[in-house]
Amino acid sequence: MIPVRMDMEFRFFIFSLMLIGFGNTLQQFSNQPEYTEVNPGQSVVLSCKVQDKGGQCIWQRDRRPIGMYAGKYEWAADRDSGDCSLRISNAKLDFDDGLWECQVTNSAIDVLDSLTSEPAQLVVRVPPQMVSIVYNGSHVERPGNITVQSDTNAMVQCVSAGANPVPNLRWFIGDEEISHNAYQMNSTMEGTSKSWIATSTLEFKIRRDQHNRILRCVSEHEALLEKKLETGIKLNVQYAPVVSLRTSLPADLEEGVDSASILCEADANPPATIIWRKVGSLEILGLQENLEFDPIDRNHAGSYTCEARNAIGSSELVESTVDVKYPPSDVLVFGANDGNLIVPVGGSTRLECQADAKPAPLFKWFQKTEDGMIPRGEGRFLVLSSMSYEYQGEYHCSASNIISNRERSAISPSISLKITGPPQFVPFTDQHVTVTKGEDAILRLAFCSNPKPSKITWQWGHITLEAGAGLQGRYVAEAIIKSKRANCYEARLRIQRTEQTDSRFFSLTVENEKGSDLSTLTLHVTESVSLAAVVGVIVACLMLLILVTLCLLYAFRSERCCFSSKGNLKSSSDIEKGKLDLSLSNGHNGKLSSTSSNSSIKSGKASLQYADLQLPRASNNGSMRAKSNRQKHPDYGLPSVTPVPCSPKNDTMNITNGNWPIRNIVNV
Repeated sequence: MIPVRMDMEFRFFIFSLMLIGFGNTLQQFSNQPEYTEVNPGQSVVLSCKVQDKGGQCIWQRDRRPIGMYAGKYEWAADRDSGDCSLRISNAKLDFDDGLWECQVTNSAIDVLDSLTSEPAQLVVRVPPQMVSIVYNGSHVERPGNITVQSDTNAMVQCVSAGANPVPNLRWFIGDEEISHNAYQMNSTMEGTSKSWIATSTLEFKIRRDQHNRILRCVSEHEALLEKKLETGIKLNVQYAPVVSLRTSLPADLEEGVDSASILCEADANPPATIIWRKVGSLEILGLQENLEFDPIDRNHAGSYTCEARNAIGSSELVESTVDVKYPPSDVLVFGANDGNLIVPVGGSTRLECQADAKPAPLFKWFQKTEDGMIPRGEGRFLVLSSMSYEYQGEYHCSASNIISNRERSAISPSISLKITGPPQFVPFTDQHVTVTKGEDAILRLAFCSNPKPSKITWQWGHITLEAGAGLQGRYVAEAIIKSKRANCYEARLRIQRTEQTDSRFFSLTVENEKGSDLSTLTLHVTESVSLAAVVGVIVACLMLLILVTLCLLYAFRSERCCFSSKGNLKSSSDIEKGKLDLSLSNGHNGKLSSTSSNSSIKSGKASLQYADLQLPRASNNGSMRAKSNRQKHPDYGLPSVTPVPCSPKNDTMNITNGNWPIRNIVNV
């Protein structure tokens, strides 16, 4: 059999499960106390909330129970609702600083659901009493300074004492934070466990730009009125000179016109001495900051160095270049003997141009011919290859540079270049000639030859004709004509009264003692257009234009008006029984109006209405009596009215007078 005790425990377990199943749950924390700080004399609430609370709330500090006292320790809310938060008033370091726990007893004697929260630190703040900087084992009072040397490591300490909790120490040079180079150590003050000493050690490399700047240590603490307490010292950084140059030079320093000044500034602690030298010389040009040139000369061009020295060391040499500019001079061409140069056809040559100028000049080459100056290239060298007669003439080069936004230039003496060799035809000559049958044609070809040509022959088909000869009374090979260019000529073949059979290729052969050359051109003879064909086309176009115009006029004038009744169409005989009277009113500036006495035309019991009447250009036709009215009144230039019978297919009638509509309504 099962023992009685085990049976009762089993039944209690089943009973507990049943209670849980019916909605009864164990109490538990929904909110526990957390780390909290408070200033002395202020109040603070330690939060503690219990879900399904059934037991009693208890608080303890540093493992010791705390009772409730009015004005000091009080419940902050309704405990029956599960809020066991504790209010602590007039916080004090000795009484309230410590670890606090919220506890709840069992909800029932037979339910083991008592609670104990995690310990929460309550810190009663106490501000730091002092902060100071220690260098080489001594406190440096503010505003003090320390002397350090650039590019060395310095170690300083910051001490802040008497605070609770521990303050946070930060380092700054000016506004630049350098705390990443420091580490902080904390310890309690002697005789108490609630006041702290914080020591931050900073080790950093001294820089030249930190000279005369303030090294600050800031102790941050929430109990302070401005949340921080700080001290600072000035850094006296000694460093070797660093020099910089400032020049007073125009953009372009021109020889004999401008002056120059160079200033050497030394940044040093302690102050330094300046030394000037020209590169390539040991001679000292000066010991002052300024080096002056007045006026500037091309011999002053070069590089100058500035050096500074003090007790810490010497600066690096700083160099400044004085660039003196002057226009081109002594422009010469090399490559020709005694100014003359003879090159065979197809040969090559190279010419060189030299000049003394600063900045370096830009060289341009020109050829002087009978037609004017021809650019041949740019650069110091001019290379001419595969030369033809077009290269002969006089050559010179120009050298130019820019000084103060002004171009300065000089030109070399010219040299003469001559071409010798077999004849050559001039390129780009028109190789096609077109004429109308019966007109005269002149075929032209230009060529150069040195020495002069000895034989010039035109040829087409099986016919050969030398210059100065004629053939069949229609073909004339004229004598060659000297052109403006040296050693160049023009040959002409004149063909009179051209025929269709003259359409062909023509060739010209030129010979001299060096050789020969041949060129061809084409003659096209076209048929003339007869005058009769041109006239026929013009007449046909005019007739077509007239026909189109007549069609358009007919389309506009063929539109008809009809008289419409209210549902009935009247015949022409009915219309003729009526009468339309038109009258003009002298009191309305000659405007057209309908008279009331003769405004209706009666035919039986039916009546017609006229709308949008237009008066025709025709005079009195039909039965409307506008003519008699015109006899009684002056002629105002008004048109007569002519009724037009309605077509059986239309139910309206138009009374027109060109494009002039009359917008009156007339009763019939």
